[in-house]
Amino acid sequence: MKKSFYIHHLIISALTLTVLFSGCSKKTALPPQSKICMDTVCSINAFNDGTEELYAEVFSRLDEIEKTFSPTLADSEVSKINGMAGISPVEVSEDFLTVLTTAQKISKITKGALDVTAGPLIDLWGINTDHQKVPAAKEIQDAKELIGYEKIKIEGNKVFLPQSGMSLNFGAIVKGYAADEIVSIMKKHKAKRAIIDLGGNIYAFGRKADNVPWVIGIKNPKDPAGNPMLKVFVKDYSVVTSGNYERYFEQNGKRYHHILNTETGFPAERGVYSVTIICKKSIVADCLSTASFVLGAERTYDVISAIEKEFKTTIGCVFIYPDNHWGHFGKIKVKPY
Repeated sequence: MKKSFYIHHLIISALTLTVLFSGCSKKTALPPQSKICMDTVCSINAFNDGTEELYAEVFSRLDEIEKTFSPTLADSEVSKINGMAGISPVEVSEDFLTVLTTAQKISKITKGALDVTAGPLIDLWGINTDHQKVPAAKEIQDAKELIGYEKIKIEGNKVFLPQSGMSLNFGAIVKGYAADEIVSIMKKHKAKRAIIDLGGNIYAFGRKADNVPWVIGIKNPKDPAGNPMLKVFVKDYSVVTSGNYERYFEQNGKRYHHILNTETGFPAERGVYSVTIICKKSIVADCLSTASFVLGAERTYDVISAIEKEFKTTIGCVFIYPDNHWGHFGKIKVKPY
């Protein structure tokens, strides 16, 4: 997996989701604004409420979050903690503690399907880098011994990784946190509607100008450049997808994707091609899209109620399988495209 700020997946990218929307803008409003941040293109459209002040605050906040969580910036909090692994604790910000404690809660509920200490394994596979490879069994075993969300020590505002070689990677969570922070800024500025697209992590805020829900398309994993396969109808929801078809390499006729199962040390194989999570809290959607891909549909269903209770929210899931049939659960409206 690419050793850059957002290594998920995990994740999704602009090829994973397509936002299908239209709207008119007042002449006084600025057009949609974009900036490369968190190793992806972050695009914000606040429509009639898109003022210079609003966009400036949004992108300033994104810069703050990147400077906290980027593993490639030497002075970020993540880099400092990774560099002091096995040596001493590091003082962290409120942002860092919020994201870390959220990840830890979901890690516990999903029994490690999400694990921010997966850095050594991510670096070992090197997917989307010039050193991507299928590691040797001994290399995988050594990396696995450095992984374990329960090993992280949190004392007050200090975080410590107790083993040398451990490293944190927040690629599966921090874009979701950033989306939630932008929603807070929209509310502060009394914006009526916005589409927040952080490299494919979508937040559909408010309703369209005609007072109907937004329609967000979910890509066909077998033809991600083509028309969407499904469409969901949302208002004030985040939509985040993880799939096995964007970041991968092939060796000896086998595809190795970037969503790694820390239990096996290999890319997750649970009989799904993509998982889309729909949730009002984008940080939860981001985490759970990765965890659900590792868990598979049945085990995801088993943990949803616990996550909804913990975070006081509702969650919808859409699974697309290798034969292109799909299924979903939760109170969401899904239709074929």
